[in-house]
Amino acid sequence: MHIYHTAKYCEYSAMDAYQIRKENLLKLMRTRTKAACADKWDTSASTLSQITSKKSVRNLGDALARKIERAEGLPIGWLDRTHDETEIDSHNAGVSFISKAKVTNELELHETEIIDEEVPLREGEVELPCFREVEFSAGDGRTQVVENGGHTMRFPLSKLAKRGVSPEFAACATASGSSMEPTIADGSPIAIDKGTRHIIDGKIYALDHGGMLRIKRLYKLPLGRVRLVSDNSDEYPEETHSLMGPDAPKIIGRVFWWEVFD
Repeated sequence: MHIYHTAKYCEYSAMDAYQIRKENLLKLMRTRTKAACADKWDTSASTLSQITSKKSVRNLGDALARKIERAEGLPIGWLDRTHDETEIDSHNAGVSFISKAKVTNELELHETEIIDEEVPLREGEVELPCFREVEFSAGDGRTQVVENGGHTMRFPLSKLAKRGVSPEFAACATASGSSMEPTIADGSPIAIDKGTRHIIDGKIYALDHGGMLRIKRLYKLPLGRVRLVSDNSDEYPEETHSLMGPDAPKIIGRVFWWEVFD
């Protein structure tokens, strides 16, 4: 009888843990669509539906729970513990992980406004650091990719929220060259989510490749390799690289917005 009660206690404890995870997951999702969450957490909307349904067709397992925590910038085990509403609201609103709507087309028109640097940030704006290529001081023509260096760009918090990007992981850059035309024009400002470095096939990423700042669509290949694809494939053939080794392209983050010129 003692063993029976212990087994039942463990079963109920496990069920309680899954229920806590489910409740925390629902709180994280309450200002976002399932599609937006699935995209950010690298899972499917149907999986989230099964986990969050009233009948709970499946539980939120350890692997997916840890993946969600990493994507959200939360400490490991956060989903396993209860949290008061104040903490949840602070995470959702203050850190701007919210994505109120799933945007199916990444092309988004944005009206650029030149603002004097002395003008303070408006409400709802954030200043993002810029990635750019700079020449090494040796003057031999070699370049390196650096973040910021005094260059920033103002960006609406609403656009970050729409994409589910935290301001602390957001950065910007300027596209150079015609390799991604007609999608991204030469000189177009882009915004990067440094918190999303895992490859989602067909999405656009910013890369530091041997000191060059490159913008490419990525596709995963076996054995730690990756395809780099340009939208202007007539002039820029597809490339294949290993993601390991000193000469491998380093993923800065996913490009989630760019300016479209008329």
